[in-house]
Amino acid sequence: MYPIGLNGLTCFFRYQGIIQKAIKALKYRSISDLASEFVSLIPQVEIPNVDVFIPVPLHASRYRQRGFNQAEVLGRLIAEKLHIPIRTDILRRIKRTTPQVEMKKRKERLKNMEKVFAATYSPERVLLFDDVFTTGATIRSAANVLKRAGAKFIWGMTMAR
Repeated sequence: MYPIGLNGLTCFFRYQGIIQKAIKALKYRSISDLASEFVSLIPQVEIPNVDVFIPVPLHASRYRQRGFNQAEVLGRLIAEKLHIPIRTDILRRIKRTTPQVEMKKRKERLKNMEKVFAATYSPERVLLFDDVFTTGATIRSAANVLKRAGAKFIWGMTMAR
């Protein structure tokens, strides 16, 4: 059995100042034009060899509310830049949760992410992407589900931390 969770993590920026404002504008004010500009700022980084790029999904109700998934919008641009195939049909968010940003305590965030994701299978080597890593509760929860579904290696990636 392989260890649960992430095997490593790449974060491009600190979640502060103009980066924080850009992510919030993209996420909450639907300013999706920012996505390509934002991705163009990403520095060249070495990442491990992976089979697939998976953005962390939104619950269907939140997707309908926003009209898009910011992790998928950014993820498509990054996957293209890295020449990695993107898959949005492997990982699903099956439980509607309170937005993590509304929770200040780590313990609350971890509890909020219990049994949130499902996957029927997973490629062996995955790059798992989300917009922000704060406590890591969301991306770790998703990684655990992918590991249980067959992933042997999961590299996490976020725009900011």
